[in-house]
This record gives sequence, structure tokens and C-alpha cells, in this order.
Amino acid sequence: MIKAIVFDFWNTLAPTTIDFVHLSKLARDEKLSLGDFITKYELATHMKKYKNFEELRNDFFAAFKQYDNELLEKELYEIYFNRFDKIYLFPEVEKVLAKLKAQGYRLALLTNTESLHAEEIRKILRLDDYFDVFAYSFDVHAVKPDPKAFEYALKLLKVKPSEAMMVGDSLRSDIEGSKVVGMHNAWINRKGRAKAFDLSGPKAEYELSSLEDLFKVLGHFKK
Repeated sequence: MIKAIVFDFWNTLAPTTIDFVHLSKLARDEKLSLGDFITKYELATHMKKYKNFEELRNDFFAAFKQYDNELLEKELYEIYFNRFDKIYLFPEVEKVLAKLKAQGYRLALLTNTESLHAEEIRKILRLDDYFDVFAYSFDVHAVKPDPKAFEYALKLLKVKPSEAMMVGDSLRSDIEGSKVVGMHNAWINRKGRAKAFDLSGPKAEYELSSLEDLFKVLGHFKK
């Protein structure tokens, strides 16, 4: 029986809202696959709490050895300061979350993200109206697919792995890690937009084209 649903945030509940031109160029310059670049980026900036942008910038530049790249610094600043009025939830998200809560499911947000504006995003999107617990990478000091991240969310929810389902857009980050700890899982693949860097990952237990498909999946566990 499923008692809790754990959601990823970016591209699961909300679209990314900026084109990372210079970050993409850096990935090419580093000769890293997109998946490997994202992992390196998250390990550099999503593992601890920051007091200010300068601390985050310094960790990023140290990881990628980009100390004097002004264009990249401007893009980082744009990512972390100038896009909050552009962040929005996908159309079906609030309706789905409200219905899940009404049906008695406990809900968790498990996301790889930086600490500077996590609380601001939480307030802007009124996420406390829906989620019982928040499991941020900078609180657990681990990024998905590290099993520690999923174990942290399960501990907060007070449920067994077999009683929880992970829902996310990344086969690498969301599906792989949740399978390792024994959770059920559903891959959200909106508009069939499979990402090439992700396709080498594990096969998901379920595939969704919209979060509304989740109710059909959960129905299988009630039989």
C-alpha cells in the first residue's frame, strides 16, 4: 500500500525558466556529457547552505576552474537572483497535489537545489499548502541519486520504502536512486520529451505523460 508520494521539483512540478547558454558551453568545453555536467554542478553548489551568492560562486568556480569568466558569473547571478518572477508550476500540479492530500497521502518534496532562495520559492508557490515535508539536498548534504537523499525523505515521512513512490523527470537522479532504496517509482516524461543523456538509466516502474496519470498508477495499489 502506498502511503506517501515523493516529488522532484524542477521539470516535474515546475519547468526550468532560463536557457543556460554559458553553462552549456562550459559543459562542451569540459567534454562532459550533460548528465555528468549536471552531477558535477550539483555536487559543487547544492550540497550545503550558503550565506550569500559569493560563497556559491566561489565553490562553482573552484569546481570548474573558471575564476575569471565574467559571462559565466553573470549567468549564475541570473539563475539565482533574476528569475523568480518567471517560476511557475505546470498547469495540473496544484490540482493533483490537492487531490492527493485529500485522499490522505503524505507528500514530500525531494530536490537537488541551492539554498539561497529555496525558502523564497517555497513561499511564492505556496508549497506548504501541499507538502508535509521538504527534503533539500543542502540539508541532507547529498544529491540524488545518492541513496542518503531518499532515506532522509523517508525518515521525515516516517514510512517504509515500499510504502512510498518517487515521482521525477530524471531516470538518473530520481528513478535510479529510489530503486536502490526500494521505493516504487514513476517517471514523468512530459510530451514524450525523453532526454538522451538519461536514457541509459534504469527503466522506470511506471511512466507518466502528466501528473494526472499518477492516480491510475496509484489505483493499482488499492486492488
